Amino acid sequence: MKTGIVTFHSAHNFGASLQTWALQKSLQNMEMGPVVINYRPAVIDRLYHPLYDYHGIKKQAVKIGKRLKGNTSQKRSEKYDDFIQKNFNLTEEFTAYEQLAQADIQLDACIVGSDQVWNVQHTGGYDPAYMLEFLDSKVRKISYAASIGTEYLLPESQTEFKRALNGFSYVSVREESARPLIQNLTNLPVKTVLDPTLLLGREDYERLRTPVEHKEKFILVYMMEKSKDVIEFANYVSRLLGLPIVQRRPNRMFQNETEPCYMATPDEFLDYVKEAEYVITNSFHGTVFSIIYGKPFLSMLHSDTGSRTKDLLTLLGLESHLLKANDKTFDFRRFFNDDPDKTWKLIEKHRRSSVDFLKEALKM
Repeated sequence: MKTGIVTFHSAHNFGASLQTWALQKSLQNMEMGPVVINYRPAVIDRLYHPLYDYHGIKKQAVKIGKRLKGNTSQKRSEKYDDFIQKNFNLTEEFTAYEQLAQADIQLDACIVGSDQVWNVQHTGGYDPAYMLEFLDSKVRKISYAASIGTEYLLPESQTEFKRALNGFSYVSVREESARPLIQNLTNLPVKTVLDPTLLLGREDYERLRTPVEHKEKFILVYMMEKSKDVIEFANYVSRLLGLPIVQRRPNRMFQNETEPCYMATPDEFLDYVKEAEYVITNSFHGTVFSIIYGKPFLSMLHSDTGSRTKDLLTLLGLESHLLKANDKTFDFRRFFNDDPDKTWKLIEKHRRSSVDFLKEALKM
């Protein structure tokens, strides 16, 4: 059986890459022949790629060649693309939906998800690729842990989603808060399932992880959205513990920083999480891998997409790890999980349910 995956696999973002790898690995374990549809619209690549400007227009190489030669951003981009090419089973590349719609991709089934593939703000409006409209009607269409990223769906998008969902065989979302929104648009039962990264255990990621040389013990601050509250809190914890901060951005933001993990690839990012003494994050996947590696951590909510982190921590009974910006009752013990066995039992419970959904959807 050949199963396609449509997701944000090309985004130079640790979480996007690791959820792609995890879904591909899970399907490989099921012998479902996964292939990642190499759809790379500029609206996604521009978020992280130095060859794109803010509006997603590819810059002229003649004008920027000299400036980018030896440029750190360009080196990171090339290194990251090498990771993608090495670790994902990719089709030919498509940069526009029209190319994808005309391609003859032979599939038995296709899965869209996870990540915020149904967040129209990320996709620059409604993109039919992420609703699998390019596929023949004979191909089984499945959404797995698709995320809206927010707690609402604009009315104009609801009409398009409802039409496209008519062609699906199975539908699931990642956040419980999104389930009622999608359920109103389809007659199919909508399930809430785990993010693909939680379908695998720590031992799976240990096979992918690449060790990095660390000069000293550190606090990892994985900040997707630049936040004054995260910066202030991380500086406070750094002073309190006498530990420097490692963060993902190339420019310094904290009072006591050691080398950034800006040049890291997803396999190296796993090592930063594993070796961190503490993790402070406003990233969903920063939260996920803190849990997987059993790290003391606290999460603040992203201003636009925080519902996904809140839903996950509630699902796993880890609400105490959620730190609000105006929280005046901070207790350092909140970094720690008092009952990790309970957490893993909950993960295993929801993992079984999520795997069962995939097996049913793929008719195993």
